[in-house]
Amino acid sequence: MPTRRNALISALSTTLTTGLATAAGSADALAAPAPGRRHRAGAGDLTTPASLVVTTGAGRVRGYDSAGIATFKGIPYGADTGGKGRFMPPRAVAPWPGERLCMVPGGICPQHQDRRGPTPMSFLLPGTPAFEDEDCLNLNVWTPGTGDGAKRPVMVWIHGGEFSNGASLAIRATDGEALARRGDVVVVSVNHRLNALGFLDLAAVGAPAEFAGAGNVGMLDLVLALQWVRDNIAAFGGDAGNVTIFGQSGGGLKVTTLCAMPSARGLFHKAIVQSGSESRIFRREMTEPLARAFLAELGVTPAEAAKLQDLPIAQVRGAAEKVMSAWAAKAPPGDIWHMVGWAPVLDGTVIPSDPYDAKGRALSAGVPLMVGTVRHEFCFTMFSLAAENLTIADVRKGLEPAFRDPDTLIAAFAKAYPQEKPVGLWAMISAASFNRWNALAQARDHADAGAAPAFLYRFDWITPMLDGSPRAYHCSELPLVFDSIDKAPEATGTDARARTMAARASAAWIAFARTGNPSHEGIGHWQPVSAKAAPVMAFNDACRLEQEDTALLELVRSHRKYGA
Repeated sequence: MPTRRNALISALSTTLTTGLATAAGSADALAAPAPGRRHRAGAGDLTTPASLVVTTGAGRVRGYDSAGIATFKGIPYGADTGGKGRFMPPRAVAPWPGERLCMVPGGICPQHQDRRGPTPMSFLLPGTPAFEDEDCLNLNVWTPGTGDGAKRPVMVWIHGGEFSNGASLAIRATDGEALARRGDVVVVSVNHRLNALGFLDLAAVGAPAEFAGAGNVGMLDLVLALQWVRDNIAAFGGDAGNVTIFGQSGGGLKVTTLCAMPSARGLFHKAIVQSGSESRIFRREMTEPLARAFLAELGVTPAEAAKLQDLPIAQVRGAAEKVMSAWAAKAPPGDIWHMVGWAPVLDGTVIPSDPYDAKGRALSAGVPLMVGTVRHEFCFTMFSLAAENLTIADVRKGLEPAFRDPDTLIAAFAKAYPQEKPVGLWAMISAASFNRWNALAQARDHADAGAAPAFLYRFDWITPMLDGSPRAYHCSELPLVFDSIDKAPEATGTDARARTMAARASAAWIAFARTGNPSHEGIGHWQPVSAKAAPVMAFNDACRLEQEDTALLELVRSHRKYGA
């Protein structure tokens, strides 16, 4: 039987249908495509016209048309990273003759295989079939028009999965077709090297000089992809002078890391960080022991690092997975940064500084930033619906290993959010201590630099699926931001309430990509963070600008036992 809260949500969805549909019309109108774009034949129409060919720097690529959106998948932007390319900086792809069919996703980086059984998250976030290959430097493009001389904003999506897993289309909701259509923008998504293949810090263990950059090649892949965008996106109807990078979870960490990389400067002009904020690049306290353990697992000395390029990829992947598992098992409770494991490193060269120290600010201070989280992040109901029945005693017991005086935190959050059930309070306390606090800190750091605005948001919108129990879960904003609820209806449903939220959210992301300001008619004026205030846009059935409860976030941070 549904809870009273879920019943209210259901009733709200029914009673607001007419009003929300009207509001959706306003948001739709705001983000409506400019006149003169390619004609949309009708929803669901898909054709493969022989004329849909674009010439890139490496050769011609042929895509397909999906209801008026030219779609290209698996375009190579870099050479094969296997063999002698393994652990080496990326190289430009060699030119090819004739036309290359780019109609299906390219290979993804070999990675850890999830051996868990099905969970609610398996239903909420369906993926796209993929094959693993070290030849994984490829990207996808969705555009309303090619060769038309238009200069559309470009939105480059960087996927999550920390720095170890994931792919450009690992979550079906991140398909860029609907976003490109709604905003008359060009959407690009990128695959790159992950885990040990992208972040094995061989320099930290004294490997030969040719492996000096191995700890950051996964990030250098992204720089090469952005260079490809700079050099080729005009042919796809995009403006190389108006590029927004955006990413969620680990993708947000990658966006922030790019802001600290001299080689990425000037390749993007706006940045969006979704549930993945950081202020410090990872140090060798983590990357060095991981590298040593990896070499020991494979029986290779640092001086013999070249042997790693000849090993079967299955052996390399297995060692990376084993070493990472052992490392994460040693993490103190609540020390999430320790559990990240494979990650880029502050090496003084590729990444010379943290994003918001004096040197880092000089690189990205002029880049407008949008940053935020979802309300419940890693709610336990993402993994088991039985968590809906957790009690306050369960929450207290769960918080004790990571927090001092959990009763004080529970009482404070229950007062601030009286409608939350125990599992919701637990999720919010955890989210506040990490994701939400880090987003606030990043927005403040960027605002302090004084050269470009920082906009803060929080997604409070609760999915109606599974009786609303997953709440505003980690990744729940993706089908809304991408306006892709028809591609991934499992996450949100497709009723008027969901469509209105998708219209408002995607319009904000589009407005930011177009102008550097996410304000639009559907949500109203959105003030940036300042030295005196932290306005936060709360995305919900009624979007509104609030002041972030900084005192509550500071309280929960002060009670942490571990982690920075």
